[in-house]
Amino acid sequence: MTLDIEALREGWDFEAKLAAGQDGKGQLPKSLWETYSAMANTHGGVIALGVREEADGRLVVHGLKAVDKVERDLWNILANPEKVSCNLLDREAVERHEISGKTVLVLHIPRANRRQRPVFINNNPLRGSYVRSHEGDRHASEETIRRMLSDAGDWPRDGEILEHFRLNDLEAESLAAYRNLFRSNYPNHPFLAGSDQEMLRQLGGWATDRATDREGITLAGLLMFGRQRSILDRLPHFQLDYRHLPPAATSGAPRWLDRVTVDGTWPGNLFEFFRKVIPKLRDGLAVPFQMGPNLFRRDESPQHEALREAMVNALIHADYQGRGGIRVFRLAQGFEFHNPGLLRLPAEQVRLGGKSDCRNPSLQQMFQMVGAGEKAGSGFPKILQAWREQHWRAPALEENTEEEEVCLRLPTISLFPPEVTEEMERRFAGRLTRLDETGRLAIATAILEGRVTNERLQELTETHPRDITFLLKRLVAEHFLVGNDKRRWSSYSLAPETPPNFQHNGVSSQHKTTSSQHKESGSQHKAPSLYHNNTGSQQGDELNAQTTTSGLSGKSLPAIVVEIRGQKRSIPAKMVAAILALCQDRYVTAQELAEILQRGMETLKNHYISDLIRQGKLKQRFPEQPTHPGQAYCAMTGDKDEAEKS
Repeated sequence: MTLDIEALREGWDFEAKLAAGQDGKGQLPKSLWETYSAMANTHGGVIALGVREEADGRLVVHGLKAVDKVERDLWNILANPEKVSCNLLDREAVERHEISGKTVLVLHIPRANRRQRPVFINNNPLRGSYVRSHEGDRHASEETIRRMLSDAGDWPRDGEILEHFRLNDLEAESLAAYRNLFRSNYPNHPFLAGSDQEMLRQLGGWATDRATDREGITLAGLLMFGRQRSILDRLPHFQLDYRHLPPAATSGAPRWLDRVTVDGTWPGNLFEFFRKVIPKLRDGLAVPFQMGPNLFRRDESPQHEALREAMVNALIHADYQGRGGIRVFRLAQGFEFHNPGLLRLPAEQVRLGGKSDCRNPSLQQMFQMVGAGEKAGSGFPKILQAWREQHWRAPALEENTEEEEVCLRLPTISLFPPEVTEEMERRFAGRLTRLDETGRLAIATAILEGRVTNERLQELTETHPRDITFLLKRLVAEHFLVGNDKRRWSSYSLAPETPPNFQHNGVSSQHKTTSSQHKESGSQHKAPSLYHNNTGSQQGDELNAQTTTSGLSGKSLPAIVVEIRGQKRSIPAKMVAAILALCQDRYVTAQELAEILQRGMETLKNHYISDLIRQGKLKQRFPEQPTHPGQAYCAMTGDKDEAEKS
């Protein structure tokens, strides 16, 4: 079999390992098993043995001469539980490929299901569990491992009976309002015949341990109906936050137009949060409807049902032991729902529907009894269908394994908004006709969302992933897009109008051009965007085109940057000064800083950028979303002198 190794890398988390061994004929590298564990515990991926990845990202095929021995050793180790906790591979997952007459072994590592995680090595879950990041494999934290082990069990997360909590830890008004809403949907339901305690028992909010006869409020009961102080006594990091954010406009705009958070002015439980936020979300949707007193009129639009479904999904699938809290944003052109805890099913399965694996099934039942939430795994397909009816951009379901949270983005903008079409025509006049609809959609997505990936285009179109791979490579070759994060999780952004053209002592460090196209301003037209505007507390001036990274084009590199960028080691104070100098009067991404300073991106983020943010020397473009895909950093006013030191 032959293989396009570059195409393979485009669509997957990819790792190349030389696997040459001491004799050069081939041997399983020790690092293989760390990568196996990391991919299994994250999103899965592909490992190519017999391939070296150079420092610049190029792949060089060396091949395996002793491929039979390498494959035999692979199966022997996978069968040894002392070495690997779980074998996820079958024969179809291990492929031999011939590339230029050389044999390469390709391993397709699936994501382990929740009952198999954590996948660990050397019989040590605490030291042998790994996860993937953009920099490669890293040890999973103890907190991450505890969450995996907790998710692996079949006991419901919200079914825990809480010691020392009583009925007076619940809000009587919340229980009464819930009962009324329940009755409006099911007037003669038997759950309503008894006392509040009996109703809670039927719903899973009160339970009895049959082994000990101990009974009491469950975690579900406390979360759904509890008093704020009582909930915080059990879950110190519990947080609920809704914000209606303004459009990006002029400097001095308010950080939000409306907010609901746990502030002591209302009960602070899930049911009351749901009751407060649902009307606010509906008011933000430009689709006609009439809302009755029970909040659930039968004549409401599919889009309003989809918003309610998204809200309930965030509440019932959340890991309330996490630190992120529930965050809901109403934006100028869409909505976002964030909840702590990773998906318990693969994202592909969630999109398809048909299966349900709820982290908090008692909460799920409680919402169902008042007409909210699906139990058959049809919730996400219902959201997709509702959005398709309006010809809006497809919802984006994103799993952030580093922050351990899930985000559902629901844009209320078309696939090709007029302002984006105008921008495409301006930039690529006369060139768009050579592209099909998927190609134009890729460019529009790069403009609207700041980047485009193979996975995102799969959400937006029905094009096969392999065809998308070749399309993206073509768009790069024809200078529509540029590649980012090439080594892992490839993504693409809009090709700059003016290529990066750093100069030192008046001499350009890159190819010069006199093209009128390259004499244009590097600033880009800022189309209204769900992804670039309003997803944090940034002020309008932070997104002004004059403070974007395009401001770096044509500038001389600061002297301190020139001094340290060629050095393997540098004094930390000089690195700080270089970062502040590059971020002066503009926003710069971590990846751009890494490329300019010739340092690892994660090293810069972990050892410098995070400290500078805490010290108030750098500000984030999206301060409320540290992991936003468009995150960038700008030096705070007053730090110019420090940036010019040394």
